[in-house]
Amino acid sequence: MLVALMLFMVGWVIGRSSTAVVLAMTSTVVMFTAVTIFLSTYRFDLLHVLITFGYLGAHQSGYLLGAYMGAYHQNN
Repeated sequence: MLVALMLFMVGWVIGRSSTAVVLAMTSTVVMFTAVTIFLSTYRFDLLHVLITFGYLGAHQSGYLLGAYMGAYHQNN
């Protein structure tokens, strides 16, 4: 949960200051890092696939919130 919260906050910062290209690159890094850690320490089964998708979902939802809030403040 703490990792998901940190990824959400990183996504929020990226959404406030960067474009979707940066989000795609950081999402790729998150995915490869999670898969590498899970393969090196545990078996890679359905649970770890769902955890990886949860990390990516937290990261990308943080980006969407940050992009929305950034656009809201720029329009007002």
